[in-house]
Amino acid sequence: MVLSLSGLLIPLWIIRVTKIENEVKVTAKKTNQELISGIRKTATLFSPINASAINLVRVLTSSLEEHDFQFSKIESKVASTLFQALSTVPYLSQISYIGLDGLFFAYYTQENQIYAMYSNSTFSDAKNYSWYIQSVNRDSGKLYGEAIKSPPFDVVNSTYFQEASSNKNGYASVGTSWGDTQNILLLSTVSIYGKGVVSLGYPMQSLIDFLINEIRFYDGSFYLASKRDGSVLAQGIPNTRMILAGDRVAFQLLSEDDYGVSEVGNLTCQSNDDSTSRNYVVSFSGKEYVINCSPLDIAGLPLVYALAMPHEGLSSLVHKNIKLAFVMLMLMIGVVVITILTFVYLIVEAARREMHLCGALISQMEATQQSERKSMNKSLAFASASHDIRASLAGINGLIEICRNEVSKRDPLRSEIPANLLQMESCTRDLLGILNSILDTSKIEAGKMQLDEEEFDLEKLMEDVVDLYHPVGTKKGVDVILDPFDGSVTKSSRVRGDRGKLKQILSNLLSNAVKFTSNGHVVVRVWAKKPSLESGIISSNRSNSMSCLLCLFKIQRAYSESEATQRETNNRTEFVFEVNDTGKGIPKEKKKSVFENYVQVKETALGQEGTGLGLGIVQSLVRLMGGEIGIVDKEAGERGTCFRFNAFFETDSNSSPSADIESIGHDSFRHSGTSLRTHSPKNDGSQVLLLIDSPERSTLLQDFMHRIGIKVHVVKQYEQLSPSLKRIKRKLNLSNYSSSGKSTTSSARSEKEFPLSALEGTDDVLPNPRPGFSGFVLIVIDTSVGPFREISRAVAEFRRDLSENCCSRVVWLDSLQGLDEDNLPPLDLVISKPFHGSRLYRTIGLLPEFGGLPPPRRGEASHSVENVRRGNDVASSDGGASKSSVKGSKCEIEEVGGANSKKKPLMGRKILVADDDPIGRKIATFVGVQLGASIFPCENGEEAWKLVCKSLDEGKHVGASKSSLPFDCILMDCEMPMMNGVEATAKIRKAEESYGVRIPIIALTAHKKGQEIDNMIQAGVDGYLTKPLNKDVFLKTISEIICNNNSQ
Repeated sequence: MVLSLSGLLIPLWIIRVTKIENEVKVTAKKTNQELISGIRKTATLFSPINASAINLVRVLTSSLEEHDFQFSKIESKVASTLFQALSTVPYLSQISYIGLDGLFFAYYTQENQIYAMYSNSTFSDAKNYSWYIQSVNRDSGKLYGEAIKSPPFDVVNSTYFQEASSNKNGYASVGTSWGDTQNILLLSTVSIYGKGVVSLGYPMQSLIDFLINEIRFYDGSFYLASKRDGSVLAQGIPNTRMILAGDRVAFQLLSEDDYGVSEVGNLTCQSNDDSTSRNYVVSFSGKEYVINCSPLDIAGLPLVYALAMPHEGLSSLVHKNIKLAFVMLMLMIGVVVITILTFVYLIVEAARREMHLCGALISQMEATQQSERKSMNKSLAFASASHDIRASLAGINGLIEICRNEVSKRDPLRSEIPANLLQMESCTRDLLGILNSILDTSKIEAGKMQLDEEEFDLEKLMEDVVDLYHPVGTKKGVDVILDPFDGSVTKSSRVRGDRGKLKQILSNLLSNAVKFTSNGHVVVRVWAKKPSLESGIISSNRSNSMSCLLCLFKIQRAYSESEATQRETNNRTEFVFEVNDTGKGIPKEKKKSVFENYVQVKETALGQEGTGLGLGIVQSLVRLMGGEIGIVDKEAGERGTCFRFNAFFETDSNSSPSADIESIGHDSFRHSGTSLRTHSPKNDGSQVLLLIDSPERSTLLQDFMHRIGIKVHVVKQYEQLSPSLKRIKRKLNLSNYSSSGKSTTSSARSEKEFPLSALEGTDDVLPNPRPGFSGFVLIVIDTSVGPFREISRAVAEFRRDLSENCCSRVVWLDSLQGLDEDNLPPLDLVISKPFHGSRLYRTIGLLPEFGGLPPPRRGEASHSVENVRRGNDVASSDGGASKSSVKGSKCEIEEVGGANSKKKPLMGRKILVADDDPIGRKIATFVGVQLGASIFPCENGEEAWKLVCKSLDEGKHVGASKSSLPFDCILMDCEMPMMNGVEATAKIRKAEESYGVRIPIIALTAHKKGQEIDNMIQAGVDGYLTKPLNKDVFLKTISEIICNNNSQ
C-alpha cells in the first residue's frame, strides 16, 4: 500500500513542480523589469541635490554684497551659513566656498568629527600660500584647537570649478573628500557672483546603497561608471571589472592575484529608451548572468549602469530546492518503507519470542507449581509428623530419666552413668527445642498455626518470663530487669489472647538477649496504648487472611462497617513490648535479614550455635497476633540491640479506658486487678531508700517511684549508706520538732484507689494509720552490694534515737545462698531476687500512703507481718494463705499405705494408661509405679473403652458412689490406631452416663497447644499433660483433678 501510494504521488509531484518552475520564470522576468524601473525612479529622487546648492547660494547672496568677499566677511557670514547647511542637509558630508582670489573655507566630516579647512591668501603666487585644518565644535560651529598646516589644492584650475563658474544652474561632478582622497563624493557646485563657487559633497557610496537596496534581495549585482571620464564608481560581481568606453561597456574577469585578465563580455549602451534596451547573457566563472546596460542621470551627472542578475535566478533556486525536496521525499519514502518493514519484522519476531517465552513461562510455572506442591507436601508432612517426632524424643527423654533414677538408687557416688545420663537428657532437650522450631516453621508455612486465645494475666506472664531468665543472666553477670515503665499495663493486666505464643515470643527474644550479652543488663518493658480505628482494622485483618482480601477488594464495605469496627476496637488494647540489651548489637545492614529463616548474623553469633529459626518464627507469630516487630535504632555510641513489637489483646472495657491509661501514676495505680482505698501519696513523711547492686535497676525503680509520687533516695555504694541515713534521720527529727502541735499528716490525706494483689482480701480490715505518725522510711537493701555486717550496723545506727513519731522498715533482697533471719530485727522482711513485678508492688504496699501498716511504737504489740518473712509473697504476712497450695488443704489426696505413703502418695490408686507407643506406656507405668499406683496398660483407645465398659458392668456400679470407680484416673494418648483418644474419650463419657459416674481422664500429647488439645477438651478430658510424663507435674495435676471431683 505504501509503495502504490508513493507511485501515485511522484507523477503529481513532477507536474506540480514543472508548473511552479514556469511561474517562477515569469515572476523572475517581471522582477528584473521592476528592478530596472525602480533604479530609474530612485535616480529621479536625487534631483533636489542641485536645488539645495542653488538655494544655499541664494541665501548667501542675500546677505553679501558683490564687493564684500574679504576673508573677514567670509569667516563671519559665509562660514556660519555653511555650518548650518552641513548640519541640516541629509547625507551632506562636505561643503566648501572657493573664491577666484584664493579665498577658501570648507567644512568636512571625517570619522564622526567635523573639521574646517581654510586659506586667507591669494594664489597669485600659488607656490607660497598655505592652507590650514582646524577642529570644529559640532554644536556651535566655532573653531578650536591648534591649526594644522595642510598642503594646498589647485582647485581654481579644476574642471568642475571652471564649469560651475560659467554655468548659472550649477554643475554636478565626481570628486574626492578634502580629508580622504579615497572617499568619492558627488559634488554639486554653484557659482556666486562669478567671484567664487559653493560646492556641496555627498558620499557616493551612500547614494549607491540607497539606489540598489532592492537588488541585493534578489542576489543581483550593480555596476556604475561616470560617462564623462569613464571612472567606475561601483563594481558588482567579485573578481570582475567593468570598463566604459563611449557607448560600449566591457566586462573583464580578474584572476585571484589580479595579474591575469580575460575579457568575458562586450556590451553596447546606446539609448535610454526602454524599447531599445537589450539584455545580454554573460558567463562569469561558469555562472551565467543576465546583464542590462543603460544610461542613468543622477542630479545632472551622466552615468552608465549595468544590472547583472543570475540567468536562472529565482527559478534556478527554486528548481534546486525542488530537486533537493524531491530527493528528501524519496529518502523519506524509503525510510518509511524501511521503518514499516522493520516494524513488521520486529512484530513478527516479538510475537515469535513471546510465544517462546509463553511456552517457557508455562513450563516454569508448571515446575514452580510442582516445586510449591513438593514444598507444601513437605511442610504438611513435617506438620503431620510433629506428633511422632515429639513423642519419640519424649520417650527418649523419659527413658533417660528412668535410667538415671535406677542408677542413682544403686550406686550414686561411684558411677559416672548418672552424669552421662544427665548430659544425654540435656542433649535431648536441646534437640527437642531445635525440632520444635523446625516444626513450628513447617506449621507456619503450611498455614496450620492458629491462635489459641484464653484469658490470662499479662503482668504475671511478663514477670514469670523475666524470672525464668534472671538466674541465667546472673551467672554471666548480666542483670535481667522488668521495667514497670509508666505502669499502664496494670490498668489492663487481665487480657484475652494466645498466652503460649506470647510467652514463646518473649522467651525467644529474652534468650537471645541474654545469650549475646556478656556484661551490662537486659531490660524488658511493656506499655499499653489505646488503638486507633485504623490500627484496629489492620490488626483484625492481619489475623485473618480472608479479611485482608476483603479489605483490599471491598474497601467501600469496610468503611460502611467502620462504626461496628469502632465498637469492636473499644475492647482491644494495643500493647508494645520491648527487649533492650547492651550486647554486641546487630549491624545496620543486617537488621532486616535477621528475621529471615535460617539466617544468623556472623558478627554477633560468633561462638554461638543455633538454627537461625528463632527470629523468623517470632516475626511470624507477632504478625499472627496482628502486630509487627522491628529493631529500634539506638543513639550514637550506645551498645546493644533493642527489639520492639506490638500485639493486640482484648481487655475488659471497664478496666482499660484511654483516660485511665493516661492517668497512670497520677491518680491511681492497679496491680493484678485488686483495688484498695488508700491515702494520697503526697506526704513528705514517707521516703524510700534504695541500695541495689545494679545501677540500671536503681534508675528505673527511681523513675517509676517518682512517677507515682514516692520520694526516693538512691545510694550507689554501700559506703554511702551511713551518711545518707544520717541525713534522712536529721531531716526527720527536725520535721518532727517543727510539726509539734499540728494535726497529723494522716488526717489530711485524701483517699484514692491503689490496687495491690498482694494484699488481696484485706480491703476491709486495714486500719487507718496511727494518729501522731509523721514519718516513715522504707529501706530496700541488696545483700550482695557489700559486707552485710557493715550494712546492718549502718541501719541499726539509723534506728537508734529515731523520733517516736518516725518509723522505718527494712526489706532485704536476698540471693540464692540464703540469709540468717534469726539475726534480723523482727520487723525486717526478706525478699528473694529479682526485685521487680509483684515483689516491687508488694514492697510499695508497705508504705502507709498505699495501705501499709506502720511498725508499732516501742512497747506496742507488733502486727503479724513477721509470720511469713521469706518468699515472693510479702503480703501473705497479713495472714493470707497461698491459693496455689494443694497440700494441707481440704482437697488433700487421701493416701493408703501407712509409712510408705509419703514416698508413694498414689498408693492404692488405679490408673488406666492408653498409649500405642510401648515406650510411652513404659514411662507412664514407671512414673505411676514410683508414685505407688496400680497401672493397667492398653495399646489403643478401643481397648481402653472396652475395658472401662467391662469394669463398669462387672462391678454393677449403677448409682454407685464416686469413691468406688473402677479406675481413679485414665491417661489417654491423643493419637492411636483403630480408635484415637478423642473417640475413646467421647465413648467413655457416653458410657458413664448410664452409671452416673465420671472417671477423671487426662490427655497425653506431644503438643503443648493446638487443635488436638482442643478436640480432646471438647470430648470431655479433665486436663492434659505433655510428653515425656514428669512425675511432679503428673502428681500435681492428678491431685487437683481428684480434689475438684471430691469437692463436687
